[in-house]
Amino acid sequence: MHYKKDKSPKGFSLIKLALFLSMLLIVSGVAIYSFLDINPFDVLSDGFSGLYNRIFTTSAEQLKETVKDILEVDANEKISCAAASGDLVIAGISSVRIVDQEGMEKAYIPVSLKKPFVQSYGDGVIVADIEGRYFALINNGKIAWEKNIDEDIVNASISDTWVLLITKSKQSGYKRTIRAYSKDGQEISFRNVSNYYPFMAANYPGYNKSCFVISSIETSGLEANGLFEFLDLSMNQKASIKGAKEIFGKGFPLEKESLFIYSERSIMAVDSMYRTIWHHKTEGSKVTAANVVNKKFPVVALLDTNVLLRERRNETTVRIYNNNGTEKDSFVLMGKVTGISVKEKTAAVIAESEVFFINQDGSIMDQYTARSDIQGVYLSKDDTAYIVTSDLITRVKIKTDHKFLGIF
Repeated sequence: MHYKKDKSPKGFSLIKLALFLSMLLIVSGVAIYSFLDINPFDVLSDGFSGLYNRIFTTSAEQLKETVKDILEVDANEKISCAAASGDLVIAGISSVRIVDQEGMEKAYIPVSLKKPFVQSYGDGVIVADIEGRYFALINNGKIAWEKNIDEDIVNASISDTWVLLITKSKQSGYKRTIRAYSKDGQEISFRNVSNYYPFMAANYPGYNKSCFVISSIETSGLEANGLFEFLDLSMNQKASIKGAKEIFGKGFPLEKESLFIYSERSIMAVDSMYRTIWHHKTEGSKVTAANVVNKKFPVVALLDTNVLLRERRNETTVRIYNNNGTEKDSFVLMGKVTGISVKEKTAAVIAESEVFFINQDGSIMDQYTARSDIQGVYLSKDDTAYIVTSDLITRVKIKTDHKFLGIF
């Protein structure tokens, strides 16, 4: 009896070929995205020739230096900076400039300011004259509206809905005034304060859109205590936290509508009903800076006061916490941390003339050393920072490790 060898169906071979080609396309797409940062879907519209040009253009761009000096600054001029839509906003005494990552000027707005102050939220930028009476909202490189008021400005801030001011009150018996403006420049509410000194006002949409938070100083004789208030949109007090011989800084939204708050000697989190979720005292150390990474992980700089007192040098522990207040990780820096800036999953820890870029796990991903002490770091993206010293502004591309296999 004769037996014929079974022949593999052609359809099965075609399926294997199709699977192989599909896998090849997926791997190629991942490689293009991971190493060249080109969206594979753009290939469909650009074609092979377009892809060829983009690969070689991207490769050439990647050879550019990751550190670029973009603007020299007069060391005698006071400036204030903020990152907005990937660019850097620079407010000086005579102008507000917006420059891109290559240092190209995108907008120039003449102003006259004594002490320039600028803060951004999304595309909006608030410019104010501290100790002066002028403030303005800038959108897309142009003044949307501007105002001159009849009281000296102490502080200004911006959110997605509000512009807030603190001013020195001219009214007899009052020390300061808190003012809330809508984004179209209309004054909506205000609060006169008679027995303490507010110095910071903010609205945090990630925490509570219908709440203003105010940080103040109460003075009695030689003693100064902090006060952290929660006000509704009509400026009525809903809750407050008092500090014993400690001043509160800012708040930072956390997940689940909670707010991380720090003072000189403690850190805490409160919920949307203003109840304390967790609270830690910082024994033997002083909080010099704080922020929140990825809206989940508080990062706190703790200056060791015992080492400072005993050895006359600065030693700072940078500690990362989980959302529930438990410690996640920590590391020690030789120096005093003066600021922590955050963009998504990257935190920039400023320690004198150095900045350490860390991830949410507390690992140092990158480091930059300036020629002089760093005055500010402004993250436009989680992998791009503007570093400001007394005489120079530098753009730095950060080596991040956020993507798993370069993809996610």
